[in-house]
Amino acid sequence: MSRWALSLEQWTVGAVIAATCAAGVYWGTSAVGGSDSSCYALQAQRFAAGQFQVVDPLVLSAPWPDGALTLAPAGHIPSPTLPGAAVPMCPVGVSLVMAPLLALGGPRAMFLVVPLFGALLVVATWMVGARFSPAVGLASALVTACSPAFLFQLFQPMSDVPAAALWLLAVAMATGAWRHGPVAAGLAASGAILVRPNLLPLGIVIGVALTLRPERSWRERGSAAARYAAACAPGCLAVALVQQAFYGSPLQSGYGSLEALFSWTHVVPNAQRYAGWMWQTHTPLWLLALLAPLLLRGWLTLLLASLVAVNVAGYLPYTVFDDWWYLRFLLPAIPLVLVLMLAAIHTAVERALSGALRGPAKVRTTFSRATVAVTALVLAVLFVREARDRQAFDLARLESRFVRAGTYVAQRLPANAFIVTSWQSGSVRFYAGRPTLAWDGLDPAWLDRAVAFARAGGLEPYLLFERWEERLFRERFATSPLGALDWPPAVEIASQVRIYRPYDRQRYRAGNAVPTEYAR
Repeated sequence: MSRWALSLEQWTVGAVIAATCAAGVYWGTSAVGGSDSSCYALQAQRFAAGQFQVVDPLVLSAPWPDGALTLAPAGHIPSPTLPGAAVPMCPVGVSLVMAPLLALGGPRAMFLVVPLFGALLVVATWMVGARFSPAVGLASALVTACSPAFLFQLFQPMSDVPAAALWLLAVAMATGAWRHGPVAAGLAASGAILVRPNLLPLGIVIGVALTLRPERSWRERGSAAARYAAACAPGCLAVALVQQAFYGSPLQSGYGSLEALFSWTHVVPNAQRYAGWMWQTHTPLWLLALLAPLLLRGWLTLLLASLVAVNVAGYLPYTVFDDWWYLRFLLPAIPLVLVLMLAAIHTAVERALSGALRGPAKVRTTFSRATVAVTALVLAVLFVREARDRQAFDLARLESRFVRAGTYVAQRLPANAFIVTSWQSGSVRFYAGRPTLAWDGLDPAWLDRAVAFARAGGLEPYLLFERWEERLFRERFATSPLGALDWPPAVEIASQVRIYRPYDRQRYRAGNAVPTEYAR
């Protein structure tokens, strides 16, 4: 390859990496909303303040059933180790990265974490693909950056992209020629385990692969595997210590028992869903990755195929979901599938041309590279269109209601506000720092008494709903006067969120006007 061609490849990869990071910043939600993002952000907020578990006196005094659970924000459960505290359901890895950025630059800096890891994922994919050929490396980076599953997660403050990026980096380091590669691979795997501990089997696969690397002596293999294992140990130890402190056992997580999460009856439904979602979002062309072990026999292909198989196998028995974006569970495998697909195309075309063209090998190589490049460009366009159709680029607009409502509570409601809510309990905690009560976990007989209890304790209750929640609230608390929601809201935010003052009901029924403030 000429010096100019190499420079062109590097500039192109650099442009893809920069575009990935820029897209993550521009189209990112920058919002703490649902259970997952609330879990990571609130945990980062505590870490930034130097806190680990915080006791809430209100939890200790709440008289209703499951008081600790209803007073925990979204993405949290009552602490099994410290009464009155709530602990995150999610692992700590992403929050540990977010915390210093949050402390130094505020929430906007914290939201840079996922775009930066997204750029790292593209870099690592390029490195892994380049093990087959420079053309495959560049093409793999491009199609991965445009993958609908990747883009949908790139724009959200969740752990899927960071976990995938660290695993791909571990693969890139383990498969290279750098003598410190096994240590670098182990450190990357250590971080990946801290971000998502259940993917530890991927680290075992990499360790086994290092012991079987054919071009090296047994002494070199043993040394590489030992150094890799030693570098993996800090992440494993950290996870064990955190889980012991949070959940009372190194083997316990915040998501519940293994029996509740995994079942053999989930395997077939999940296999059908994952295969169907891949077919719909990544075109049927991804199936060509299945040909890679036949066309590209060797240690590297076996390693990548094994990692894909282990990632998929880990989630087949897992809880069944019906939304396509649960492909995020397979995000460490998807770039490897795309690498194997493009490597198979490159090799198949080169072999076909070797029989059809009797000319210089350079001609065949040029044709195969061109085929891979055209395939990558076409897939990139199709992938981005698919991501657009699946609203990946609309997430910031859709999630902005969490920021608006949380900011309103922080700026306009009194400091002693007590927010009865559900879907927005995490965002209200993050943006406003107000206590919340999750009504969907509250015993239906306790709504009025819980409101009275809060008021007796010096808190001012408010009811906050997304509009779709109001019907569910009325149904759950049909026997409660407050459950009727038969008076005007005090505030309506961007036609999406409504806030009710409970004491307005009595005023309204007495014939007094209750004006509604319309806020953006």
